[in-house]
Amino acid sequence: MMEADRQSSFWRGKRCLVTGGFGFGGSHLCEQLLERGARVYVLDITTPKNSYLVLTGLDHQVNFIHGDVRDIGLLKVSLERFEIDNVFHLAAQPVVPINNLFPYEALSLNVMGTYAVLEAMRTSTFAKALVFASSGAYYGTTFQREPIPEEQAPVKTANIYTPSKVAADIAVRCYAQTYGMKAAVCRFINTYGPGNTNFSTIVPRAITNLMNGNGYDFGGRDDGTSTFDYLHIQDMTRGYLAVAENLDRASGEAFNFGGGIPISVSDLVKLISRLYDGAEREPVFHGARRETPVCKTLDTGKARNLLGWQPSITLEQGLKETIDWYRRFWDRL
Repeated sequence: MMEADRQSSFWRGKRCLVTGGFGFGGSHLCEQLLERGARVYVLDITTPKNSYLVLTGLDHQVNFIHGDVRDIGLLKVSLERFEIDNVFHLAAQPVVPINNLFPYEALSLNVMGTYAVLEAMRTSTFAKALVFASSGAYYGTTFQREPIPEEQAPVKTANIYTPSKVAADIAVRCYAQTYGMKAAVCRFINTYGPGNTNFSTIVPRAITNLMNGNGYDFGGRDDGTSTFDYLHIQDMTRGYLAVAENLDRASGEAFNFGGGIPISVSDLVKLISRLYDGAEREPVFHGARRETPVCKTLDTGKARNLLGWQPSITLEQGLKETIDWYRRFWDRL
């Protein structure tokens, strides 16, 4: 049986709940689950018109549950009523500046929302399989030349988002070990692709600057020398599915996902400019020059070896696709 057929066979007819399904990652996950024949239920508090799920018309193919992921009563009723098999917990506040502006709300949503999902599943008759969207932010402000392995502990951080993901990440693995729940964690780094409307991140910012014709100024948060890894959202989604398909041996584990080819912020936005219209633009950064350039990548060996996962979309290919998507949907964003 070919790999694609095996995956479709695994998901065909399965009832899957995606929390935060109208978000960037959730929308793409819903798309791939639908393609594999799953019945998809989305729990979200909003249905933004610029969601990838809405813009592609896929919102009409999912079953929408309107509500807050912290509503444990709603979660319990939904798991039982729809006889959910698999849960993908992606609901969170991912925008770092918003986390810092509203720390209590961010911690409540990111941490207590996760506990609500875990507790609802612990007492559920049906849903016993969970994949949690953690983050490479789990490792805090760890900046090093060598890729970071899963075993590396969190360190200091300068934002609220990181400790919220650390707490939720630990909770998921704790429930797996304590209650025998099939649950695992995905830590990803700098996802990009069609549908990303988080304009605080570098790829949407660069494309937006180009679309608006506002110059190539990126403000004062970075000096352009920081080096990061970037992962296309479809490869990240394939990571979620690979973890879910292997929960019998992956439960209680954490897995890193990344593109594997680090690039500096400056070189990244120059590449985006060339792919956009062939022009060579010199980006402007106002951040203080660092004595030691920042470098952060994740070691994905565990996902490759245990899950058979590897990235399939090159950075250039993924950026071209993303630019084309923004052009197509620009007037609706």
